[in-house]
Amino acid sequence: MLILSLILNGIVLGLVYAAVALGFSLVLGVSGVINFSHGITFTFGAYFFWVLYKVIGYVPAMILSPILVACIGYLVERLIIRRVYGQDPLFGLLITLGFAIAMEELIRMIFGPAAHNVDPPSFASGIIIFGDFVYSQYRLFIAAVALAMIAATWLITERSNFGAVVKAGMFDHEMVGALGHNLFRLRIYVMVLGSFAAGLAGILAAPIWSVKSGMGNAILMPSFLIVLMGGLGSITGTLIGGLLVGLCISLGTLVAPRYVDIMPFLLMGVIVYFWPRGLMGQQNIIE
Repeated sequence: MLILSLILNGIVLGLVYAAVALGFSLVLGVSGVINFSHGITFTFGAYFFWVLYKVIGYVPAMILSPILVACIGYLVERLIIRRVYGQDPLFGLLITLGFAIAMEELIRMIFGPAAHNVDPPSFASGIIIFGDFVYSQYRLFIAAVALAMIAATWLITERSNFGAVVKAGMFDHEMVGALGHNLFRLRIYVMVLGSFAAGLAGILAAPIWSVKSGMGNAILMPSFLIVLMGGLGSITGTLIGGLLVGLCISLGTLVAPRYVDIMPFLLMGVIVYFWPRGLMGQQNIIE
């Protein structure tokens, strides 16, 4: 039963990672910018929700908080990331990392360094019992919502004209512009979509991880590893990479708990060695 619980925990964790990594991957593919402020959008989602859910209720706060995070993503693209388009990717990495560090300190100044607890919703606060197996309903709720987010992103990118333009923008920015599409507007849309997904993932993680200023750091590097493992722009690859990382961390706590933090990096090294473009990627991270 312990193994089954760890496997389920790994799947839930992997789905949350994959939901965040999708936005990271799309922004990187379309803009060519390694957006290290993506983790702080995850944090903003959790904090907005923590502030709002006791005032307006769980579901309204769950709807409004990602929208507020998406607005922040819009401002970040317009005021910060747009300035480094077409330049050395290191510039984008440094400027977004600096913004994330500044925002983390601002959050700590406003709300303090202590972690804040968030109660799970009443409709998913119980447990499920199958014989001797007991599991949290809320973790299953997280898995369902994260899977729905990933499926919605897949539908947008694979079954819509907008998605076709997004995928084209990943491989040939100039051609997209030459065909009459507004590349700057496309980048804004992708940034807003990625920020919305990261904010919603932060809400899902809040009752389990608690709300704290550094929680974005815990999601950022696994998300980047997932992008490397799954392949740039591949939703299926991102999902597989997220599940691999989640299971690696969860089962690693049973096998070798002292080394669990480095296991995803070792896994990434093996995958990238044999598949330099990721498991299902069609282009390098930065070409």
